[in-house]
Amino acid sequence: MNIENLMNEDIQIFDVTTYGLGIGEHKGKMEYIARDDMVICGLDYVIQILNKLSIECVLYAKDGDFVTKNTLVLECVSNAQNLHYAWKISQNLLEYLSGIATYTHHMLLHARKANPNITIATTRKNFPNTKEMMIKAVLAGGGSVHRLGVYDSILIFKQHLIFLDDKLKLEEHFKQLKTKFIEKKVAVEVDTYEEALYFASLGADILQCEKMDFDTLKKCVSLKSQFPHLLLSATGGITVQNAYAYAQCGVDLLVTSSPYHAKPLDIQIKISKQEDNQ
Repeated sequence: MNIENLMNEDIQIFDVTTYGLGIGEHKGKMEYIARDDMVICGLDYVIQILNKLSIECVLYAKDGDFVTKNTLVLECVSNAQNLHYAWKISQNLLEYLSGIATYTHHMLLHARKANPNITIATTRKNFPNTKEMMIKAVLAGGGSVHRLGVYDSILIFKQHLIFLDDKLKLEEHFKQLKTKFIEKKVAVEVDTYEEALYFASLGADILQCEKMDFDTLKKCVSLKSQFPHLLLSATGGITVQNAYAYAQCGVDLLVTSSPYHAKPLDIQIKISKQEDNQ
C-alpha cells in the first residue's frame, strides 16, 4: 500500500485552513476513540501515516483486537498542522476497515454456531486498488481469502467450460490440469447436483456451489460420503443474516464478498491544545 498516495489525495500541497488561521505551529494532542464495539483494523496504516509526518504516538490496541465502545485506541502529539494532515485520512481508514473486520467477525460467529469448523472466505470482488486493505480487514475479523487473484488458485467456471464443449475433450484437459498442477487443489463452480456429482467423479477437490437452494446444497454435501477428500463451499448472496442457515447445510466454507460492503464504524477524533511544557 502506497501511504504517500493515500495522504496526497487529501493533503496535496498544504492545508489552506490551518495555514490561513496561522495555527500550524501550535502543539496539540489527537485521540482516536471507538464509538462502537468493534474489531479494530487500520492501525498499521495509520501508524505509517503518523510516522511520515513525524508524529509521536502511543497505541492502546492492535489490528484484530475487539474493543468496546468508548475505548481509546491511539493518541498522538504534534503540531496542529501535522495533526490536521493526519486527521481525516487516518479516521477514514479506521472506520472503513474496522467496519469490514467487524462484519466478518459477526458473520463468522453466526456461521460457527451451526458449524464450529467452518471458514468465511472472501472473493476477489473488492473495489479496484483496495485489495490489500480489504483483505487485511477480513483477516483481522477472523476470515480467510478465497482467491487473491487468478494466479494463486485454480477455479473452473462455466466461462472456461464453454471452450471445452466436447465431453471427452473436457475430461482430457481436466486430467492434464490435475497433472500439471499436482500440488494445487482444483475447484469447480457448479449449480446443480448433477454437475457436482460429475466433477467430483473427475477428481475435483472443491465444489463451489453457486446460489443453490438449501436442499440441493445438502444433497451436494452428501457426496462427501462417496468422495472423502471433497470440500464444498457455498457462494452467491451469502451475508451475515443467512450465514447460519448456509452453515447448517454442512459445507466447509462460505465464500462471500459481503464484508467488502460493510458499513463503516464510528471512530471519534478528539483534538486538544497542549501547553508547550506538556
